[in-house]
Amino acid sequence: MSGHTGATTLVVADLDGTLTFTGRAPEPEVLAAWDAVMACPGVRVALATARSPRCVQHWFGRRLAQTDLICCNGALVVPRTGQVSLRPLPVTAVRQVVHRLAAEGTGYCLEYGDHFAASGPDVLPWMGHSHRRVIPPGTAPQLEGVVKLCVATSAAAHRATAGLRGVSVLPHSTGDADVMTAGVGKEVAAAALRRQGQQLVVLGNDENDRGLLWAADSAYLVGSGLRDLDVVSHLRRVPADPATVAGVLSGLAERLRGGRGLAVPPAWRGVPGA
Repeated sequence: MSGHTGATTLVVADLDGTLTFTGRAPEPEVLAAWDAVMACPGVRVALATARSPRCVQHWFGRRLAQTDLICCNGALVVPRTGQVSLRPLPVTAVRQVVHRLAAEGTGYCLEYGDHFAASGPDVLPWMGHSHRRVIPPGTAPQLEGVVKLCVATSAAAHRATAGLRGVSVLPHSTGDADVMTAGVGKEVAAAALRRQGQQLVVLGNDENDRGLLWAADSAYLVGSGLRDLDVVSHLRRVPADPATVAGVLSGLAERLRGGRGLAVPPAWRGVPGA
């Protein structure tokens, strides 16, 4: 990939439900196609995810030397060059939300970027265990530096944030939700990375990708969610499976290498099963 200051295209992809469908690293065929996009001249790539940088590091390894990271829904941005950006939650809001969740017995995790604190050993198991620190009963967690507050259910997240200023709730298709600082989003972080004149290509699938998909010059919506976006002219829906996503990325790489433009090809329109 060329230096990002000379890049003419920014390609941003979500992880879960977009590049991977197992809660683990993307399949080899998807990673190989992603590598092909990275290798295109004039292309800058970014991964935009609700996950933390430590997870992305484990999955992508050496590729991160050429990748901008938009993590924790945009609250933690690790650019390929330059300074890390953090948008932590207001301490007063974290205190209130944790108190309300504890009172009703709903599980939660506090994400700090390099580790997370969980209200129980099995709360939100997809977050893993190697960096999990369980909050002892009767002990107040660290309230400073929380970049997102993960709640076991979306309904509980909305109840716990009712009436609080400075926060927003991002529900996931998996049923859980993230409490974030108001104004934080993947699309905000991507806009800060994007240079004037760069074309934006986006792959996403969930509510936290909505803003990115809208902002793109060309976008692929993976799976069956966000049906209201089907009217967006620059967006095409594709099935949620590794072979299809690998094909999308390979086709994108071919068009970028050939200088044939970024319009979503007609072959992807109305794909059965999407």
